[in-house]
Amino acid sequence: MNKTTSIALMVVSAIAITTAVTGVAIAGSSADEKGIEQAVQNYVSSIYDLKPGLLDKSVSPKLQKLGYMPAKDGSGLEESWMTFSELKDLAGHLNKDGMFDPKTSPRKVTILGQTDMIANVKLEAAWGIDYIHLTKISGDWMIINVIWEMASH
Repeated sequence: MNKTTSIALMVVSAIAITTAVTGVAIAGSSADEKGIEQAVQNYVSSIYDLKPGLLDKSVSPKLQKLGYMPAKDGSGLEESWMTFSELKDLAGHLNKDGMFDPKTSPRKVTILGQTDMIANVKLEAAWGIDYIHLTKISGDWMIINVIWEMASH
């Protein structure tokens, strides 16, 4: 084998290895994106569809949720903190009077960034905008932090 053939063989091998590695990485990213999307969809569906049990599949019991909504006295925005158990309770009754139509209410999920173990997502929902942090726990994507602001009506 001459030097030119040897170099060509190394280049072809490098391209093949890079393609194989990139293909695996893309497949992993696609699976992760689906897991991230599903976790956030479970979160929003738990509220719209009155299915608090969905939260067990996609929200960490260590959840910290911070929201901003109009103050009752009209003085601006007030903050509201919520734990996992408070969210689960809320999901079981918030939409019982049909405040949100589960068929037409927005559920737009935008993955803003992700690594192997963490993701940052924007959710556009009927109640407003949520920015959500997820982490991978035992191979499953789980919501760990939510900060949101109520939409101005």
